[in-house]
Amino acid sequence: MSLRPGPMDSLTETALDWLDRFLPLAGSLVPGPQRLDWTKEWQAELWQLRHGQRRACQRSLAGIASLAYGLVADAAWLRLDWARDSARGSAASCLFTLFAYCLLCAAVELEIAGSLGAFLRVMMAHLFGSFVVVAVPAVVAAVGTYPLRPLRCDRQHAGLKRVLSARTRWNLFLVAKVGLTLALGFLISVVATVPARMAVGRYADWVELIVSSLVVTIGLRWALLNQEQRCQKCLRMLSEPTRVGAPSRNFLEWSGTELVCTEGHGLLHVAEMPGSWCWYDRWVELDPSWGGLFGS
Repeated sequence: MSLRPGPMDSLTETALDWLDRFLPLAGSLVPGPQRLDWTKEWQAELWQLRHGQRRACQRSLAGIASLAYGLVADAAWLRLDWARDSARGSAASCLFTLFAYCLLCAAVELEIAGSLGAFLRVMMAHLFGSFVVVAVPAVVAAVGTYPLRPLRCDRQHAGLKRVLSARTRWNLFLVAKVGLTLALGFLISVVATVPARMAVGRYADWVELIVSSLVVTIGLRWALLNQEQRCQKCLRMLSEPTRVGAPSRNFLEWSGTELVCTEGHGLLHVAEMPGSWCWYDRWVELDPSWGGLFGS
């Protein structure tokens, strides 16, 4: 007795034809660099379903529906993974993360206050209390000691033709990040001093002053250092730190760390000590022709 399966019925053939036509639509979800390979793999899967030995157990409509679901889920997962990888280290993800933490701290304080009116009164009392006394001198000191690395963003790169110039986007991102960092520090100090106010009452003002000082100082320090580790063109975090030179030869040779933008926009030279390579972190912008050597 032959074990070879018989011909598929017309309804199943129609469903498979629909999958063939649906494949390019689902493929539009797949990122461009992976789309061709993904389409070939699924075309091979559909061919096996029609002509291979597995068709006897998969030719039912339920099996084809499951295959259609797997096709869409696979394409959507590749797009989600690509979007997550692209967002990692970007300026948008940094601002979104800071904003999300601000919302979380505000929600905690709103729950503790019990009502929106009480929440606003607590916010205003803390804002114009010790936080302003701490934040204003901290911002002035941070800006005064900020290392002004010269911006070198004059070359035009393919795919980066935006309305705002690179210098404008650099400054706007820095202002937005510092503002969100201060807002987050303020909310953290408010939430953190709630137990102290319950325990020691009015003497908790000293606790709030200390907590605010620590949070604002650490937050501003992080915001400025984070800015220095970003590409001046696309504002992504630099990666691939590479050691340059030997630590014991700082007198006549360069010594430090070199970081690179994964999009090929430039390099950042960080000296091990001032004067061994450069006095400040130095940004070296690469010609657009170098972009093909870097993977996104």
